Parts: sequence; structure tokens; C-alpha cells
Amino acid sequence: MVPIAPFRATVAEVGGRIALVSISGELDLYVEQELRDAFAAAEGLNSSAVVVDLSGVSFMDSTVCGILVGEAKRLRREGSNLFLVSHGNRASRVLEVAGIDQVVHVFPTLHTAFRDLLLEPVS
Repeated sequence: MVPIAPFRATVAEVGGRIALVSISGELDLYVEQELRDAFAAAEGLNSSAVVVDLSGVSFMDSTVCGILVGEAKRLRREGSNLFLVSHGNRASRVLEVAGIDQVVHVFPTLHTAFRDLLLEPVS
């Protein structure tokens, strides 16, 4: 039996312009408040972009999809943007099926996100 990876979120500032929210583990209703807390911490960095790295996510449900879309809309109203990083893991498929990849820009790697956002900002 494979052990369930615990939810973990860390927030960091990158290049003075990006708030990075790195998430790992299972994302479902039970971690909603912790996820919202991570976004609040990212907001406190006053960055022009928030990058959510979903590379370490093993499961993601519709609750989290709603939070991501809501956060993207809120940031746009405030003149900022949300970007996602997901490279072929389980979260990638959920983003595609839910159509979130049509609403929020998804980068294949964290390196690509940093390169494009720090050198050539995506709008």
C-alpha cells in the first residue's frame, strides 16, 4: 500500500516579482483552509504574479479547481495574475478535464515559468 503524501504548501518570493506557492500532497476539501492560507501569504508579498507549482500534487479534486479559478479571477481584478506549473502529473489531467488550462496559463516546468515571467512577461 502506498502511503498518502501529506499536504504541504510553502510560499517564497522570487526575483522581487513572483510569489511562488509550492504545493505537494493530496489537494481536497480537507486542505481548503491551508491552501487559502498559502494564497493569503502569497498576497502579502505584493508580487505582480503568483505561480502555483503543482508538480508535487498526487491528487486534486473539484474543490481545489474552484479555489484556483477563484484566485485567478481575484488576482486579475487586482491587476496581478495567477500562473500554474504542472508537468504531466495527475494535476495536469485534472486541469485539462476541468478546463482550467483554458482560463489560467499553465507552464510545463518551473524553469519555463521563471524564464518567461522574469524575462518576457506573459499576459
